[in-house]
Parts: sequence; structure tokens; C-alpha cells
Amino acid sequence: MDHLLLAIAKTVVLVLGGAIAALAVLAYRQTQDRSMLYLGAGFTFIAFGSFLEGLLFELLDWNLMTVRIVESGFVLAGLATLAVTLRPRRAQG
Repeated sequence: MDHLLLAIAKTVVLVLGGAIAALAVLAYRQTQDRSMLYLGAGFTFIAFGSFLEGLLFELLDWNLMTVRIVESGFVLAGLATLAVTLRPRRAQG
């Protein structure tokens, strides 16, 4: 039962992260603001990393420490991308 709950949770994280990324791309198309693309990429890294962790552990039988390191790398990349997106910028003018 625990494995099923984990698989469901990881899948929901992937779907929600994908939805946020899609909304960010739509926002970019409307505004041409590149930060929306970075926002989408950041959430994609985080969501995919979470899903990949479950996939590697459950289906490919990788050891827990290795999959946690892989997932942490994706979370780090996602958070770094979000940090770049949110950094203050000077107004053009």
C-alpha cells in the first residue's frame, strides 16, 4: 500500500509541475517575458526529479541513496532556475 501511495504522489507532483510549466509557457506567449520560460523550466526540473526518483527506485531497483542524490540534483537545478527568474532587475529605460 505504501508503494502505491508513493507512486500516486509522485505522479501527482509530475502532473501538477507539468501544468505549472504549461501555464508559464502560455504566459510567455502572451507577454514575451522570458522569465516565464525560466519559471516553467524550474518547476519542470523539480517535478521531473521527484518523479524520476520514484521511477528509479521502484522500477529499476536503484538504491535509495543514489536516487535521493539524483532527485536532489534536479531539485537544485530547479531552485537555481527559479532563483535566476526571481532576481531583481533594473528597469530598462
